[in-house]
Amino acid sequence: MRIENINNFLYVTKGNLKIVLSCLGASIVEIKYDDDLLTMTPINYDDLNREDIYYGKTIGPIANRIKDGLVKIDKNTYYLPLNEKGVSNHSGKIGLSNQMFDVSIEKEKVIFIYKTHMFDGDMTFKVIYSFTLDNQIRIDYEVRTTNKAVLSLTNHTFFALGESCVDNLSVDMNVDQYIESDKETLLPLSIKPYAQDINLNGGSYDSCFLLKDKRVILESTKYQLIIESNYPCVQIYTDNFEDGVLVKNTSLKTRRAVAIEPEDNLLEKTLINKDEIYRRYIVYSFALK
Repeated sequence: MRIENINNFLYVTKGNLKIVLSCLGASIVEIKYDDDLLTMTPINYDDLNREDIYYGKTIGPIANRIKDGLVKIDKNTYYLPLNEKGVSNHSGKIGLSNQMFDVSIEKEKVIFIYKTHMFDGDMTFKVIYSFTLDNQIRIDYEVRTTNKAVLSLTNHTFFALGESCVDNLSVDMNVDQYIESDKETLLPLSIKPYAQDINLNGGSYDSCFLLKDKRVILESTKYQLIIESNYPCVQIYTDNFEDGVLVKNTSLKTRRAVAIEPEDNLLEKTLINKDEIYRRYIVYSFALK
């Protein structure tokens, strides 16, 4: 295994995988299996500096959309910056996706740390990438706070698995409910039954699904990706809107890859108390079919 730190980019080689991480957003910039590109990655890495670009980044302190940016904790009210009409998406400009993390390397781990003051408390965010097994990436999230906080962290990597369009990808997961969203703002409304297959061919998704078991399988014509976590839900987003970023895997402008984001339940905000530790993990296991 080899890990190199060059100008805030971490280059990791383990098994068949070649991985590029960044201190900006403690993010996954690129994953290759041998010479095949598995992620949707900008041609120009400078595009990652845009506040509205989440490719591979750590999302938090609260993932997804919060109406009016309003967060209530006991009798206190807090406001996250708005970055869409009437909405704070992925916590706006103060979100973890826009922050530079400190980094250290310990054997087969890359550890990112970011400290800030939020929700009237001092908070320490730790994002740990582990490469213990060949062709596997594990992310552990640990958050400590000196005051109560609402948290929901995730990773926003877009997976292409060697393809140039989501039509060539399929998702298999065990769900029978999803969180219905307002069509104007994509804000969560309520839990509804769900009885359809997740067919990306011709379909467009930006929905949160409740997992019956915490495992999602993404397949292309050549690769299989198994995603396992301890989150109760997963957000599926099929790159539905143009963002002006030129990417390596295709010349298309939309539907170029799919983001699969394990996350906490949008309707049941995850509250952690003072001195409690928020812990979540995501494991990506890649294989040839």
